[in-house]
Amino acid sequence: MIKTHALLYFGSRLSAAAANLAAVAIFSRLASAEVYGGSLLVFSWGFVIFGFCGQWLGASFFGLYRPQRAAAQIGAMARVSVMSVAAAALAIAIAAIVGDITWAFGGTVLATTVGLLAFVNVTEAERTRLDAAWVAVMYIARAGLIVTLGSVAVLLGGGSLALALALAAANALASVPGLVRLGSTLATPPDRAAVVELLSYGWPLVVAFGTMALGQNVDRLILVHVAGTGQLAAYGATSDFLKQGFGVFCEGITLASVSVAKAAATRGDAGTAEHVLEDAFRAIVVTIAFGAAFMTTFSAELADVVFGPNFREAARMIMPWMILANATLVLRSFYFGQAIYFGQSSRNEAVSAFAMIGVTTVLSFVLIPRFGMFGAAVAATAGQVAACVVYATARPRMPIPAASAAVIAGAAALAFGAATLVDRSAVLGPAAGAVLKFLLLTAAAAAAIWHYDVLGMRDLALSLAPHRLLEREHR
Repeated sequence: MIKTHALLYFGSRLSAAAANLAAVAIFSRLASAEVYGGSLLVFSWGFVIFGFCGQWLGASFFGLYRPQRAAAQIGAMARVSVMSVAAAALAIAIAAIVGDITWAFGGTVLATTVGLLAFVNVTEAERTRLDAAWVAVMYIARAGLIVTLGSVAVLLGGGSLALALALAAANALASVPGLVRLGSTLATPPDRAAVVELLSYGWPLVVAFGTMALGQNVDRLILVHVAGTGQLAAYGATSDFLKQGFGVFCEGITLASVSVAKAAATRGDAGTAEHVLEDAFRAIVVTIAFGAAFMTTFSAELADVVFGPNFREAARMIMPWMILANATLVLRSFYFGQAIYFGQSSRNEAVSAFAMIGVTTVLSFVLIPRFGMFGAAVAATAGQVAACVVYATARPRMPIPAASAAVIAGAAALAFGAATLVDRSAVLGPAAGAVLKFLLLTAAAAAAIWHYDVLGMRDLALSLAPHRLLEREHR
């Protein structure tokens, strides 16, 4: 099961990441910095509100899910989702009434929040039920819709709100296959016990996830206040690109591995759950270590390919810091943060969130007025490191195979060092040097994956070897 789910999630996330990177490339070339930055500002506020009003729902459903009570739990999540949207709408309306925001901006933020809530929680419900194929379909659909609807909005001359609405619609429409799949379950007769259970489990996560969402966006909100949407555009585009690069693999690992581990833990098979989680940790470390090495080695080339001319210089300047920030983010979020599904309280999540928002906010106010987006990148990196340190030192229930992780990180460091020496060599030309660096990093990553049989990839490759296939035919 784990191999099948991993392949489905990786395939869908790779397709989605490719489309999302295409979206960054297209929007950074077709839209002005003000339009693109304005849409990122809308998304930042939408994500913060979603963090307080909706993100905890999917996490709570995953943590509480029992197959025999699936209908009641899904119905409860649907009803609480409506309540959450109403609460978000009320908060936004109050902000508009007192004049803090315009009604148009508030409505677009609400649409963004609803789109995120629909997509994230529907995919969470489906992956909890181990419907990997449907989750893959929704990820691919969202990616295609983001590129299509966003491009149409920009080409028709729409402003930042039009672009943001297009992206909100992409999230909402992509959730439709899952909604159809859940079908009549969403209309299950009210089950008060299921709603109470969901709220009781989830209310601590409201503070934790909401604070975490604010912490992940406070650098952007302060940057746009100090320097305007133009700088936010380049900063946000670079951060989102790197987040996609790491997230495509790490989210696939989490979607596949943690779902299977949770199912094993639920039926009392602690040994299998621990084995799957250790394998997931090694897979995430491989992704982070070699992803950081690859992105740092080819940062200039990536900036030229992905970003429009007005974004490239800024991307090159902040990319090393944002690589570290996003690598730390995915380690915390896609591994340590999953501890709440295995019996650990949300205390670590809350402490981690407050550490991140505290460090990021203080450094943002100190550094951004003087250094602009470079200061924002340093502040974001420090905040993510602080949040991850909280988890790593708080005796999390997630197993940490430290020895194998150290070997993998060391192999990535050696490969990066070798690639750096190639850069300094005058023997090879630029093209040959780039090919050699790529081969060095790829070979080292493949060796680590093979040695530790990460996610069963070695066994899968051996099973597909010609002599093995012939053996199967003769049986």
